[in-house]
Amino acid sequence: MKNNDLIQVVFTEEELTATNTHLDALLTLANKNAPGLTPEQRSEYGAINETNKLLVNKAKIIMLENPKYTPGFVSPEEFEKDFAAREQIETMIRKLDQIRLKLNDTKILLDNDNYMDAMAYYRSVRYFANEHDQEAMPLYNELKQFFPNHNSQKEEAK
Repeated sequence: MKNNDLIQVVFTEEELTATNTHLDALLTLANKNAPGLTPEQRSEYGAINETNKLLVNKAKIIMLENPKYTPGFVSPEEFEKDFAAREQIETMIRKLDQIRLKLNDTKILLDNDNYMDAMAYYRSVRYFANEHDQEAMPLYNELKQFFPNHNSQKEEAK
């Protein structure tokens, strides 16, 4: 018998508890330190592109070397704090992106496993319903609704 499983994942209760505890802690930290922008604010402030990041990096160096040109309304200390926090957040985002990618890839494989097994089950129920198995017929009628573009003889043959 062919096994369609591309991946097997089983989380222990301890792993789920630890993962959710860590995620909750990260969310609490983000809620404490990061504002929630409206879509309009995101559009208004945007994100600086790579060229502008280079400008910020170069201005930081030059500002430290030539403080007499720093306008009075720009606080070099606040600039430095913002700069450091931005770099720390970029590192966090890269790690979160790696986690998100791994979880999405795993979910894709699990979704595929579930879909293939569901299709095999559907084909089995369809076979028994076509053989006039009275118990299989209502099951088939429940499942065939997910194939509205196929007539009963030409159901999903995937």
